[in-house]
Parts: sequence; C-alpha cells; structure tokens
Amino acid sequence: MAQALAMTRAVPVFGSLETPDGAVLRTAAWRPSGRLRGTVVMLTGRAEFVEKYQETAEALLARGLQVFSLDWRNQGLSTRPSGNPQKHHLDDFDVLRDDLALFVERVVLPAAEGPMVLLAHSMGGMAATLYLAAEPELFAAAVLSAPMHDIRTAPWPRRAAAILAAVACATGFATAYAPGQRDYDPAEGAFDPDNPITGDPARYAVFHDAFRRRPELRVGGVTFGWVRAALRAADAVRAELPLESVRTPVLLLSAPDDRIVDATVHPLVAQRFGCCTLVTYPDARHEVLMERDPIRDRVWADIDAFLAPILAA
Repeated sequence: MAQALAMTRAVPVFGSLETPDGAVLRTAAWRPSGRLRGTVVMLTGRAEFVEKYQETAEALLARGLQVFSLDWRNQGLSTRPSGNPQKHHLDDFDVLRDDLALFVERVVLPAAEGPMVLLAHSMGGMAATLYLAAEPELFAAAVLSAPMHDIRTAPWPRRAAAILAAVACATGFATAYAPGQRDYDPAEGAFDPDNPITGDPARYAVFHDAFRRRPELRVGGVTFGWVRAALRAADAVRAELPLESVRTPVLLLSAPDDRIVDATVHPLVAQRFGCCTLVTYPDARHEVLMERDPIRDRVWADIDAFLAPILAA
C-alpha cells in the first residue's frame, strides 16, 4: 500500500488568501492534465493540512476534476493563534464558514470550470454544511465524509460539557485546553490497530509522518472556546439552519461506529437536507476516504455513482 500511495504525485500550486481580520490562509490547487470535467472544493478535517489529502486529490484528478483546497485558520500553515500555536481554538464556526465563502469567491470561482462539487471531511463537513445553508444553490453536488455534525464529549455528558465550556469561556478560560486536551504527542505516530481513525497503517502514517518531519504542522487538542463553538454549531445543524432549502444534492458518508464524531446525528441531518443520500459503512472508522482498500473502493464507487449524472450534464 505504501508503494501505491507514492505512485503518482501531482504537484499542487500553493497560494495565500488574507481574510478581513488579518488571518492568512494557505491555499492549494491541482489541475488534471487531460480533459477538465468539473471543479472540486476539498475541505480537510480538524488539525489537518492539504498535503494529507494528496491521495484524494489524485483520485479526483484521475476523474478529470480540478481541485482547490485550503488550510483552515489555526492549523496547517495558515495563521495560528499567538502564544501556543498548537492550541486549536475557535470562538464561532461561522468564522470557518466565512473563510470558506471568501476562498470560494476569490480563489475558486474565477478559475472554476464545469460543475462545482464540494467534498468535505469531518470538521470541514461542518463548515461545508454551514456554507450550504448560506448558499443553497451554488454547488452542483456535495459529498460529506463523516461530517462533524456533533462531537463526542465522553466521558462528560454532552450537557455537562456544554455547561463547563460556557462557564470556562465566561470566566476568561476560552483559550485554555479543555479537559484531556494537550499538545500533540509524537507517540501517537505509532500505529495502533485499535485506533479510531483508519485501519490502514500506510494512510495512518501520512498524517503522523508529516507531523514528525515538519513540527510546524502539528496541532494539539481543542480549547474550551472550540468546544463551545462546536456544540453551538451542532445545535444549529440539528434544528436551526434552513437545511430544507438546500438545493444541492448531498451524499453523506457515515461510519456508524465512528469514535471521533457522533454519527448518530447523521440520519437526522440527512433528513433535514432538501436532497440527501445517506450511505453507511459499518466496518469503517472515521476517515472513510483513507480507510483500507476494500472499504475505500466502496466509498469511491458510491461517490462515482452519485457524481456520474452531475458530471455528465
């Protein structure tokens, strides 16, 4: 598998985008060598960086799709918080939605050709959902991989975690690590067969090898502010956002036993969307796009079937 992951290396073109509040986002773009069939906006998950999605970008390029991506603020090589740059802090997930909107407006739309597809994983899936609610007809299709429509707060009950985060933020501790959170531990780079991310050792290593080689990419745990923002965004997705008005067809890929996000809310969110297909992978872990080949092949077959009529139009 390691050999397969390194077979082709299309080189992305990197750029930067400054936001109105002064943050600088690193952007990346890949373009296929052959006929261009469409444009994909690819959104990473929490603590990730665009290089981790090289294999996914290659798969999209092979399908004739150009790909645009970015490092979210506070991770990758985008602007990090002052003090400890490993702390993953956020006051409001609408900030990510607005960063995405600026990225699409300034970087993607001027170069877009063919149908535009949104492909987003985990935390990126939450930002994508917020953006779809704001732009219900912009994309021809959206694929959400294990979207973070709610977080797991164990061992704390969800309500207790929400109260604790709210109190911590109100008393000046919004940027402090939440309980159990800390800087990245290099020991996490050793593959544990029972890890919650993926059953594929080579794909697991893509993330952690990069953290080992390039410490500036490392991101630790989340702050009280991030927890409060994530729970508020999840509440909005459950009941407040007008997802019923989203005209974009959505494919929601879910691992029912996901130990990173709370997958039990995926059926509810799928029902709230105007047009959504929910597909589950009972043998998959959180990163369905980076799972073992037997699972990943099924995932791509489902994506291909979903996108076929859209790309053929």
